[in-house]
Amino acid sequence: MFNGYISVNFTVGFGNNLFQYVFARLLAEKNNFILLSPDIPELGISKTESTTISRGNYGEKLASPEKSLGMRKVTINDRNAYAFFNEKLMPAHYIISGYFEDYRFYKNHLEKIRSWFPQVEKTNSEDVILHMRLQNRLIQKGHHKHHITPQAFIDGLSNFNYKKIHIITDSKKWEHYDEKDILELRKQVSQGPGSHSEWVDIDRSLYYMNSLVGAFAKYNPIVHCAGDTIPKSGALADNFMKDFNFIRSFNNIMIFNSTFSWWAALLSDAENVGTYGPWKANKTKNLGQTTFPGWFSWGSKEDLYWR
Repeated sequence: MFNGYISVNFTVGFGNNLFQYVFARLLAEKNNFILLSPDIPELGISKTESTTISRGNYGEKLASPEKSLGMRKVTINDRNAYAFFNEKLMPAHYIISGYFEDYRFYKNHLEKIRSWFPQVEKTNSEDVILHMRLQNRLIQKGHHKHHITPQAFIDGLSNFNYKKIHIITDSKKWEHYDEKDILELRKQVSQGPGSHSEWVDIDRSLYYMNSLVGAFAKYNPIVHCAGDTIPKSGALADNFMKDFNFIRSFNNIMIFNSTFSWWAALLSDAENVGTYGPWKANKTKNLGQTTFPGWFSWGSKEDLYWR
């Protein structure tokens, strides 16, 4: 007999949705609750029959079983998540509304979580892959302040034994940028969520992007660039699942500032995963400190490019 409902509301962002779904499902299974969730079709997750909302759609609402069953409604967010996660839940309809970017929720459930998703064979054990999210983070002030120096990336790569460096990025190209490239990028980003954020000066965006390309040139990286951005998706490209699964095929994975690659690494069979230590470091988020088997932190706050 079920004891209640867990409803999860998805925000925009593939990595965000995975945190929200996995947190909700762990909570539902632990308490023998019915899970109400939108779908993640790219990973074989179907929506439940009792929900009408779709990913990234803020206009629709989940079904409300408490109305017909007399259940009280309780919201679980980032501030109170641990209190609910660690205790047996009382019968109710729980609304999952947050990001849940704390690796400790998942640490003791890695094999179970991986069993929920299709597997990808590990085919590259000699090289290292660095996921570098740029796009809106290159041109919006809210993100730009978190950029780190090119040398910090290179120093981070020294933690791995590898033959070749692969860089996988949502940037459309990995070569010299000019003003036209930045203006085109602004146009793309302005069509998605968070477009109200203030732009970085074009010269600063150019300087940073071109410094990255220049610093890595002598290492002759194999660069995998994104396809076209999906409208209103944030930063997702139309080939994002190809990129996601490509990351999963490596034994050595390096992450800077992306929940997308964090989840690709978690759902991989990689033996060595490095996350940028200061990333997501506050009262409710700690992804840069993830201590799963084979995972380690690299870098420090001293790596910031703009101070």
